[in-house]
This record gives sequence, structure tokens and C-alpha cells, in this order.
Amino acid sequence: MATSPTLRRRRLARELIRLREAAGLTIEQSANSAGISMSHLSRVERAHVGVRLPVVKVLLSTYGADAETVTYLIAVAREASQRGWWHQYVGSIPEQYATYIGFEAEASQVWSFDASTMPGLLQTEAYARAMFQGGAARFPEQEISRRVEVRLQRQAILAGADAPNLWIVMDEAVIRRQVGGPDTLRDQLDRIVEIAAQPHIDIQVLPFAVGAHPGTPGSFIVLSYTEPADPPVVYIETMAGDLYPERQDDITGAILAFDRLRAMALSPEDSIGLIRRAARELK
Repeated sequence: MATSPTLRRRRLARELIRLREAAGLTIEQSANSAGISMSHLSRVERAHVGVRLPVVKVLLSTYGADAETVTYLIAVAREASQRGWWHQYVGSIPEQYATYIGFEAEASQVWSFDASTMPGLLQTEAYARAMFQGGAARFPEQEISRRVEVRLQRQAILAGADAPNLWIVMDEAVIRRQVGGPDTLRDQLDRIVEIAAQPHIDIQVLPFAVGAHPGTPGSFIVLSYTEPADPPVVYIETMAGDLYPERQDDITGAILAFDRLRAMALSPEDSIGLIRRAARELK
């Protein structure tokens, strides 16, 4: 699986905070030692921006990091400074979306609850295009094409031996809403049936009959990683911007909510049966 600079930046930020606090230093003292502004170091520690290797080395020296830690974090900092494939689309996609792609690129497990539309990792080109054409923002056709290209390129993580385990729970509204019209939706549902046959992908439908459920507030995604140094990431897309809750209670709450949604949804086998019937009804 490709190394994600986004994930490495977050790991570096956490370690720099840990070392600074262990050394008993404030952000202001550390920033002065490294010759950077306090606001810049604050953004580094929140993983909002990258940091140059010379600055990392000075910080590690200031914090009294041992040789093994220095070697490890210098390697992490080098990887964090690399550019992911999505950086070529800067300007066409929001920064928060680019951050999400970086987190997704190295996830070993993706749990996604989708309340109204197909998850991006499963969308056909026609469905994705219809989504952008019908969205709140009005983009020129060239811009839509670039955004569709990004969405389809994200799906490459589902192929290969190191593909993440993907578990999707979707509200029944997702398979009923005719995004792009009946033909586009039918093709999309056929793709869902096809992709669900892969051993690392599970898809469940939460039927209307369930009523109120833990996903009623909206869609969310939980990303998990094989490395213990990388805790799960919760991603919530909203009209006001993308959210990444960092409180442990919020992360645990999202994981528990997804567990409940899986238990309330139809089984994967029954879900695919429902999706097949929904596709036939569109013919």
C-alpha cells in the first residue's frame, strides 16, 4: 500500500507534541528554539502544514530525543514531505477533501455509512458526474471532469493484495434515489452487485422499515490502520465543511454507531438480493 504523506504528517505531529510536553516546554519556547513562529509550530502540531527537515532536527534536539527516536522521526518527516497523487488536483478539490484522500490511501479498513448517495469508492463515472452536476456548487464541465477523475482514481485502492477491507452500510434511500436517472442508477446498482462479490468487500442495506437508527444524523466514515501509531480517523462531510473529530469519545461513538448499524441492516446476502430487485424495477 502506498505511503500516505497525510498520515505521516499526523504521526509526526503527535510525536512532536509528546516530546515537547515530556521536555516541559511551551509552544512559544519550542518555536523560538527552532527559529519559526509560534503560529507555524501550532499548525505543525495540528498536522495542518508540513515542516522542513532542518526544523524537525532542531526540535528533536531541543526536546532531547534519543538517537532511535531521531532516526525514526526523520524518516517519518521525509515521507510526510512527499506528494501524493492527489496533489496534482490542488485547486480542483478542497483542501479538506485532499486531506481525506490522504487518510484513505493507507487505511487497512474502511467503514462507511451512507445516508443518501453512493459512497465515492463505489460510484460509476456516470453516477459521479451526475452527483457533481446536481450539487450545491455549480462547476464548469471541465472542473466536473477533473473531480470525477479524482473520484475514480480513489477507487484504485480497492484492487491488489493490499486493498483495505471495505464495509459499507447504506440507507435504502441510496438504492432508490435516481441520481442521473433510472439508467444511471441501474448501472450503478449492477456495479454494486458485481463489486460485492469480492472477498474484502461487504455491503449491507438498512431498510426503510428499520425506522430511526444511529445514522439518522448523516453519513460518516471510520478509517483504521495496521500501525498502532496511527489511531482511527473519523470523517464527517457537512455543508459547512469536513469534520475530523479527534476526541476519543467521538471516535469510539462513531465505531459503536457503525456496529449498531451493521446489526440493524439486512445481511450482506439479503442486501444484494434487495439491490438486484431494485435494479430490475428500473428496467
